Amino acid sequence: MNKNPRIDKDWREPLRRSEVATDFGISLARVQWDFFATPTFAGTIPKTNIAYGLAFRWLQELARRCGVPYGRLLIALRGEVGEVNGRFHFHCLVGGTITRNYHTLQHVAEWLWKVQSRGARVDVRQYDRSLAGADYVAKCLGANAYELNKYSFANTVTLSASVIRLIAGIDASGERRCGGGHMKKWTGDENPWEKSGGSNLYDETVSADAVMVAVPA
Repeated sequence: MNKNPRIDKDWREPLRRSEVATDFGISLARVQWDFFATPTFAGTIPKTNIAYGLAFRWLQELARRCGVPYGRLLIALRGEVGEVNGRFHFHCLVGGTITRNYHTLQHVAEWLWKVQSRGARVDVRQYDRSLAGADYVAKCLGANAYELNKYSFANTVTLSASVIRLIAGIDASGERRCGGGHMKKWTGDENPWEKSGGSNLYDETVSADAVMVAVPA
């Protein structure tokens, strides 16, 4: 390694990865989410693939109750092991429910998870769009500001194809408004997720901590 760290290319890597993770949070903050939830499990924790299957079935049933196609439900799902009790649980953001009564939707979502998980606890809260930002999104997904700045944060979130399409559409719309002569955040061929070799908003499969999963269409 060169005595002058600024001459060594490796010194830029942590900074670049931090920027990628923060950009990921900013991208998610551009979505109009309806609520965020923390589904847990009672008793013995199921295997990871079974746990994700339960979460997907819960979301499918929620879409049916909302009267929207499951493929149009906006989903950001993050599984993690609790620091205090070491129990696996989920954090998720959900949008596209087209609801006008968030209070009723909250109770419906809670009841559906209790049925799906046989009585496990779940906390469902309305998403406050006035607070929308990378830090708030990270908090809704169970991460803190430190985790948001870690590259691994983006790798722990599973996005539905509908979210990926929406963000790509927002980017495309912004590029059309700005025109070719203005600076762009990224393009389809050259984006920070792809360059970093990590999660890519144009890729419909995003890795989780223990298993590669994709929200079923």
